[in-house]
Amino acid sequence: MLMLWRNIKADFIKLKRTSIIYIHILIPIIGAPLFLLYYSVSSWGTDTKLAAYYQTMAIIFPLLIGIITGIIAEQEEQAGGFQNMFIIFKRKATSYCSKLLVLLLLSIFSIIIAIFTFASVFKNYTLEFYTRLGVALFLGNIFLYILHLFISFRFGKGASIGLGIAGVLIAALMETGLGDGIWHITPWAWGIRFCDFLMLIELNQLSLYDIFPIIRKGILILIISIFIGLALSIFWFNRWEGRKSYD
Repeated sequence: MLMLWRNIKADFIKLKRTSIIYIHILIPIIGAPLFLLYYSVSSWGTDTKLAAYYQTMAIIFPLLIGIITGIIAEQEEQAGGFQNMFIIFKRKATSYCSKLLVLLLLSIFSIIIAIFTFASVFKNYTLEFYTRLGVALFLGNIFLYILHLFISFRFGKGASIGLGIAGVLIAALMETGLGDGIWHITPWAWGIRFCDFLMLIELNQLSLYDIFPIIRKGILILIISIFIGLALSIFWFNRWEGRKSYD
């Protein structure tokens, strides 16, 4: 655990030389006020305004994850063909888990900024409800970070960004009626759909008792996917020797 903590601190130091920190801070700081400015003159209803905000966040996240994990992999490749990740610690899994945890911590930080900057002005809902929305967005994205980190290391930044663009389109489609029957097996739909269900509960259109049978399958698949994805990615990383020029 001490070794992992040291690696996390080292990874945060590395990020000072990249745009990743600024992406996590500036996008929510700029994005939330822009929405609030538009909403100040918009005739949309209160519920529609909030729904549009969190839906936009959930739809954009796959692309941001693709870009951010791609930058992480590119940085390690340029620093020595990934070899620094392999030689600093005896166990490769420590280096991999450190990268993943750093990304997840930055994601939490970014979501907190985005949600509570919006909530500080748009006070139509309780702080508890905004917190639940933030948790739903974060949980819905964990598997995407695992997936994109693997794609970025194995295939490169371009592949990760390409998958992120596809993820944006899939997330948008999953918000429509096309996603009603398959959202629970579609990782790009988890964040936006869980937020939708929280919104329905908040508006008293459905109770948790009514909606739990609908979301139970999605929650179960999400949890299983995270554990399997993490286990497989660590297994792969422990045997990976770095991307060759012909990969």
